[in-house]
Amino acid sequence: MVKGQFRQNTTMKKFKVQFIIFLVLFLLAEIVLRVMGMKSGTLIDDFGIEDHPQYMKRFVSDEMGINHIYPNAETLMLGTVINEQGFRGKFDYTKASVDSIRKYTGRKIVMIVGDSYVEGCCADTMKNSFPDLLANGPRYEVLNFGVSGTDPIQYDLIVKKYAKELRPDIVLVVVYFGNDFLTYDRKPTPGTPLTFPFKKNKWIYAIATNHLSKEVNYAFKTSDEAYDFYMQHYTLRGKDRNWFQKTISHSVIISKLYLFAEHKIKKYEWDKIAPTTLVDVNEITHKRFKSIQKECDSLSIPCVFAGIPMPTEGTEGSALKTKYKNFFQEVPYNVPTNFSEKDYDGTDMANHFNNNGHKKYAEFLLNLLDKKK
Repeated sequence: MVKGQFRQNTTMKKFKVQFIIFLVLFLLAEIVLRVMGMKSGTLIDDFGIEDHPQYMKRFVSDEMGINHIYPNAETLMLGTVINEQGFRGKFDYTKASVDSIRKYTGRKIVMIVGDSYVEGCCADTMKNSFPDLLANGPRYEVLNFGVSGTDPIQYDLIVKKYAKELRPDIVLVVVYFGNDFLTYDRKPTPGTPLTFPFKKNKWIYAIATNHLSKEVNYAFKTSDEAYDFYMQHYTLRGKDRNWFQKTISHSVIISKLYLFAEHKIKKYEWDKIAPTTLVDVNEITHKRFKSIQKECDSLSIPCVFAGIPMPTEGTEGSALKTKYKNFFQEVPYNVPTNFSEKDYDGTDMANHFNNNGHKKYAEFLLNLLDKKK
């Protein structure tokens, strides 16, 4: 009896020691993960849980679903001037203004289309961004149609709407290799911007994830709807979460494991009921590039496609032509060969050119444009 009790006590002591060790390691892991920037209660760390999120209106969408820059946005970069069309420019992009510039200056009109790189991020001021550096030279007037957070569908819509009216001498399409290639064939959303930026928080994409919304490419109607959706599906603090979920939301490890498993289950359930259609991601991007090329050809306007490498692939140079060939196929495109991580403001996919990168890319584009003379 004494011997059995001794074994029981020994086993209990071992269990207590193991539990204490586990608890200490768990707490250390929690601390380390928090120091690394991971947040508790949310699956994605750049989405902050807030009781009163502040939507920062930055974009508006027209009748075609083209995103324009909201002129009174609080998040515009230093030196930004927005014209009547809702693009970055010191004058309105009208046929009269373009004809006047061509007549009285002799400069060629370049219509440049792209995302945040083309809008000018992240030079210290707009005058140091590559579109402005290009425009400050003697040969070209640049019509800047760059809008942050957009994609080849936007570029295609812009060319179709404005190229015929403005008749530029060259259409220049700048494609960022980091996130410009389409992952699904989204439909334009007239009246609803493609992203909802929040103050000190994530820019929420306006299209919901299919397996979470239970609809194909569902578009949020308002910023509130978008934020509530993220709170409910990407965090454990949404209004419909129960007490258990809200309790475990205070742990980085447990909450992320729970949310990861929850998403896996919902994805499995969706795959059982969703149409089994495979999307050729190469082809849906190529379709848009080809459409742009076709529109320019119909107007007899030269069209130039130029790529921007991600910060980590700038040194790959000419190899990028092969790497991204499937997205362009027969559409000719150009890539710079002299970039490195030093030309960007960081090494993540979401980083942009610094001043030196903008200067080098302006020189690269100038060389391309001069060849089109």
